[in-house]
Amino acid sequence: MKVFLNGEFIEEGAAALPVTDRGFTLGDGVFDTMLAADGSLVDADAHFNRLLKHAAVLKIPVNMDVEALKKTAHRLIGQPASQRAAIRTTVSRGPGERGLTPPESPQQTILMRVSPASDPSTSPPPHLVIAETVRRNEHSPLSRIKSLNYGDNILALMEARGKGTDDAIILNTAGKAACATAANIFVLIGGELFTPPVSDGAMPGITRQKLLPKAIEKSLGIEDMMEADSIYLTSSILGIRAAKSLNGRKLLDLYRNFPIAA
Repeated sequence: MKVFLNGEFIEEGAAALPVTDRGFTLGDGVFDTMLAADGSLVDADAHFNRLLKHAAVLKIPVNMDVEALKKTAHRLIGQPASQRAAIRTTVSRGPGERGLTPPESPQQTILMRVSPASDPSTSPPPHLVIAETVRRNEHSPLSRIKSLNYGDNILALMEARGKGTDDAIILNTAGKAACATAANIFVLIGGELFTPPVSDGAMPGITRQKLLPKAIEKSLGIEDMMEADSIYLTSSILGIRAAKSLNGRKLLDLYRNFPIAA
């Protein structure tokens, strides 16, 4: 299987990064994960525009525009692949000297890789817990971009798995729900659908944006989460998944034929 790395299509096993790449040493970069279904890119313009926007937040110049990124992705998914594939695009600032100071003329690293994506409909509904080990810093610009720093999310997922559950709801510094470890959340309470605002630390997800017209943005405390009739996780790869329980409390899938499906 080939990957795209800095302008070249090469075998995955031959791909290599400099040991000084700031994405590896400092998490100085951003990424995007997009779904390809039956050989077609899903929401490619939205994904790649967001990737470039997030890179700009970190002031990382990207020498590819949306059309070039789409062309590259199309070429990669032209390889033998499953009907569902995840396209991961990573952009780092590239190599740099020791220390935090960015190079004056960065030579960014761009890596795009395709891997099979399972069908979420074949997986059992996830059991959730509210994470206790980490909080999401809603005041940080990093809470609104897909940066390479996912340490908090990893710790929250490890906590959930250690408790025998599948995923965790991460609270922000004010104790309000922000997101799951790799998904946005929608909560059904009393027949109304709510989702945390970006100002509370919610990632501005592509699927989330498509569902917003049918939901109300609202800060959600622990009490709200524990009173929820249903909780749904949404992402570009997952689509929309109903959770089975939260902190051991059973949840219902009241929207089996989800009326706000993208």
